[in-house]
Amino acid sequence: MAIVRLPAAANDNVSIGMVRLPTAVFVAMDRGYFAAEGLNVTPVFSQSGGELVPALSTGRIDVAVASPGAALFNAFAIGVKARIVADCWVAPHDAGGSDYAFIDARADLVSSGRFTSPRDAKGLTFAITARGQMTELFAAMYLQRAGLRLSDVHVVELPFPDMEVAMRNHAIDLAATIEPYATLGSRSGASVRVAGLTSLMPGYVQAVLLYGDRIATRRRDIGVRFMRAFVRANAFLRTHLADRTGRRQIARIYQKYIPLDDPAIYEQIGLPVGPADMAVDLNGRFGLAWQLRRYVAEGLIAGAPSLEAAVDNGFVRAAR
Repeated sequence: MAIVRLPAAANDNVSIGMVRLPTAVFVAMDRGYFAAEGLNVTPVFSQSGGELVPALSTGRIDVAVASPGAALFNAFAIGVKARIVADCWVAPHDAGGSDYAFIDARADLVSSGRFTSPRDAKGLTFAITARGQMTELFAAMYLQRAGLRLSDVHVVELPFPDMEVAMRNHAIDLAATIEPYATLGSRSGASVRVAGLTSLMPGYVQAVLLYGDRIATRRRDIGVRFMRAFVRANAFLRTHLADRTGRRQIARIYQKYIPLDDPAIYEQIGLPVGPADMAVDLNGRFGLAWQLRRYVAEGLIAGAPSLEAAVDNGFVRAAR
């Protein structure tokens, strides 16, 4: 009897939108976790998180890694076709080497004694990336330590890479920034870290994983397989970030996909990682509900969406 060989099943294609930052996506790609689930995953890089949700809603991408800022909440308020399916980047609950976001102050202000604590920020120029984003909340919480508000400083909006140059040129005095820019600023002598995100907002949900309509509803099997690979990658990060050999391996992966002039930086800085269970934190101290309330209070969200309707933890449960 002749043996009939069936053609191998084709892998499913999945496009994921993100800004160019190190995430577990690259670990899952490099270690073959997506391939093991029969997925061809293609990153689609964006200049800003604001571009991701429209692309997700219209089906131009299938998955997105995005910050839960005002733009995302407003998108859900007007009925965007997407679901928040996991927390993929959360601030540590304990301060330490894994912190990844910092308030930086101009080095000369610190060395001269002009700046010693948040109370000295009044009247200074404070850089954030944009209103309605994490950096604005971070700056506000830092000033709150001294009973100050954002209205007590001169707020300017700058991309992260431009903040160090602005520090060197004395165009700004303070900045809410993330790695590797905080380390680069410290190395250049332009800035000094004066507070970490974990000290102000431990457990803050920095980024979430979103699914578009295709895999959130019509092809949930793809969504479960993607999540299974992503959970494996997150577990790899959580296991190996703390040991020297594992950190070198992670640095090699990130350098391959997002090269830095000095690859050793990846071995030194805090890197994005999700919680162990990756479930979406709605009601934690600095979870999504807290962030939504802050943006509503600032008048950045016209009609608050139902977060319960926007979240689907079923994919995380199915992936375990």
